[in-house]
Amino acid sequence: MEKAKEKASNAFHSFSSAMERNSRGVEIGCYSVALIGLTVALRKVRPFSKFRKASDIPNHFIREKRELIGYVNRIEPDGALLMVQHRPLINLPFIRPSHLPVKISGVRVSGLGLSWLQTVVAGKEIKFIPIVKERDFVQCQVFLEKQTKEKKPHVLNVGESLLKIGFAVTEHPTKPLSEDPSYLTYYHRLQSAENYALRQKMGLRYYIAPTRELIFKLYSWLNILIDRLIKQITKTLPKVPKFYVS
Repeated sequence: MEKAKEKASNAFHSFSSAMERNSRGVEIGCYSVALIGLTVALRKVRPFSKFRKASDIPNHFIREKRELIGYVNRIEPDGALLMVQHRPLINLPFIRPSHLPVKISGVRVSGLGLSWLQTVVAGKEIKFIPIVKERDFVQCQVFLEKQTKEKKPHVLNVGESLLKIGFAVTEHPTKPLSEDPSYLTYYHRLQSAENYALRQKMGLRYYIAPTRELIFKLYSWLNILIDRLIKQITKTLPKVPKFYVS
């Protein structure tokens, strides 16, 4: 009887030890899977990364049209680039700030457009969706949140706004953008904004001719005024007596 109890006790201890070892193995396995999953998630989301140049942006951000946030420090006149201080999901204070060059995709900005960007966009926080990476910049859709007169938030598409007031013209997309359906939808919106400006006769091209005509009119009026003044002065001058020399 005692031998049977001893065998049962030994069997129970063996079973308990095996279960303990298995549970530790399962626990370690769960922790390992969780750690691997966290590593993959961090690599995919990049919550701490501050993008300083176009090549820093992961390709899957572009495929997934991931929206990014940043602060526009200044506008670079050469190419109308927005120098953006990218803000990651988790902003670590000890990471040195830098500027990511952002170009508004599908738009060629005029001189007046540069002034508009300096006034409206510089010094503001924007949201931007990377579209394609170039060597020196990244092409993006750019959005700016502004308040209406009723103090309601309104999201402004910067590219469309520039075209709508005639301060930019569209740039025809090249491959691979010309074959991307989602980009073509965006490009058609840009064309609609440009056509609106053409219908309303807005932009620099419609300011030059009237200004030139006004200058010519002012010049003509000034000449007429000068002629009249000369004639008036001539009439008021006393006549000089004639002297005859014998």
